[in-house]
Amino acid sequence: MIERINPGKRASQLVIIDGRIETSGIVAEDLDGDIAEQTRCVLRQLEAWLGQVGATKANLSRMQIWLADMGEFAGMNEVYDAWVGDAPPVRACVGAPLAAAGYRIEIQAFGQL
Repeated sequence: MIERINPGKRASQLVIIDGRIETSGIVAEDLDGDIAEQTRCVLRQLEAWLGQVGATKANLSRMQIWLADMGEFAGMNEVYDAWVGDAPPVRACVGAPLAAAGYRIEIQAFGQL
């Protein structure tokens, strides 16, 4: 059975399948921020989404990160590294054009309840 959390027209924010957590891509709410601000915004949203299902970042097993500009890799990592702590999930990060010009980062997360 699939539980859909906050379903929208095109996607649910989060789904739970047999105890596995999968999020949709999360982007910043304020497109005027620099990479550090957008990364913090995305991670705050991720924590809130996880909290809706009783999970925390400790439940995460994998993170997929897309950056509009790989030149911002170090700035993103500075925020991410401080957030993730001592038990990081596996992670991939690639450069890719994002859906809107102001988006600098998109993150999708996977985990287990």
